[in-house]
Amino acid sequence: MTSVVAVFMLTVAGLPLGWALTRSLPLAVLLAPLAGAAVSAVAVLLMLWLRGPLIPWFAAVLAASVAVAWLVRRAAPAPGGSWREAGLLGVPLLPPMLLMFRDPVAWDAHAIWWLHAGYFARGGDFARAAMGNAALVPSHPDYPPLASAPVGVAWRLLESYTFRPAIAVNVAVTWSAAVLVAYAVRRVTARAPWQLSIPAALGAACSAWLPQWTAPTEGYSDTMCAAAFVAGAVLLLAPREPLGVTPLALFLVAAAALTKNEGVALAEVFAVVASVRYRREIRRAAWCWLPAGAAAAWSLTARALGAENDLMAGGRFGALLRGDAGTWERLPLIETELGERIWPVAIAATVAAVLGGLLLRGRRRRLGLAGDGWLWAVLAAHWLMLTFIYLVTQYDIHWHLSTSVDRVTIVLAMLSCAIAATWLPVALAPVPRPAGEHGPGRHRRAADSATAAVRQPSPGPAASLER
Repeated sequence: MTSVVAVFMLTVAGLPLGWALTRSLPLAVLLAPLAGAAVSAVAVLLMLWLRGPLIPWFAAVLAASVAVAWLVRRAAPAPGGSWREAGLLGVPLLPPMLLMFRDPVAWDAHAIWWLHAGYFARGGDFARAAMGNAALVPSHPDYPPLASAPVGVAWRLLESYTFRPAIAVNVAVTWSAAVLVAYAVRRVTARAPWQLSIPAALGAACSAWLPQWTAPTEGYSDTMCAAAFVAGAVLLLAPREPLGVTPLALFLVAAAALTKNEGVALAEVFAVVASVRYRREIRRAAWCWLPAGAAAAWSLTARALGAENDLMAGGRFGALLRGDAGTWERLPLIETELGERIWPVAIAATVAAVLGGLLLRGRRRRLGLAGDGWLWAVLAAHWLMLTFIYLVTQYDIHWHLSTSVDRVTIVLAMLSCAIAATWLPVALAPVPRPAGEHGPGRHRRAADSATAAVRQPSPGPAASLER
């Protein structure tokens, strides 16, 4: 029962921010667990800066999210906000999450995420001391707080420090992030029939269970980080024209950056690629650096409190630059291990991209999609980043790969599947008539468009990010 109560509290706490980002109750429900985790993470940041107990800061951030929701209440809703569509995207992803009912015994969940949740729950002074404690360096105290913060809030509100509610909260947030991947693919392929678009969207979301199918339900943060990032990247980089969801997309990338250190690197890669993508729209390109700014806020906080990063503290940077043979000899093993985890989906996505680029570019444009090169650029850049990390790691390379490669490649698998999923409706959907083409339904379509324009809600404060 405590697990149900914990998830319910997290969902309720996330509804105001979820509604502010979507102006749609069905979408707010899907987003609420992840939004509640974000509210908790901001509360932890304020607690670390200004000290004091966690719950008052959580209440203050929750009140601020309610105020933001009120300010944007008249903004145009995000597209695809019906209960029917929310159910089609969210309900099919619930059954795989039932694996959470296994015993919560995963090592990293206890040694990292729930340990962090424990000292967050004890208040600002205790958390500051723990983060700077040299004895806790193996728990990676510099890791961002989004996965741990909602568990700390739930423990403090329930006054029950057990691991069932902890894993329930973690799985709820992971489910929310995975559903947002389905939503993102559905929106960018929305001009295709729903019978094609929704299965493609669900297929992309199911890649959250690749390559380690137990990861979403073991209390780890890797899947929620990967899913949140992929959803945001697809919403901003895949469509030819803005979809009216820029605040939501930026929130998703920022959530990834506040979940794992790999998410920080992803946010930086995203900012660079998006800046090139929107180089003729300076305002939009500038907003795309906001998630990297959120990551920087956490990084500066962690460093100020004495939290150490094991990579930066003991990395083999000098040996790499000097061309040390022992360091560079790691490269074949690293590339083999990375490739073995995702080669089926990566090859499928590559074949789809090559054939689609050769044969279906016109259809892709008419369905409202930009080229998939932007997502490939993000994938390639992150692959290079992972290669670099493994090259300079101070740990034995065999041990480091065996303990982490299954999880750090989740984002590569999800990006590959998302790219392939956008090509499926392009290949199978009826080709839309080009604008201006004469046909028996032309005047009716024009009248429908005019009617829709008249009914379009007036823009609100959130619309400033779309201009």
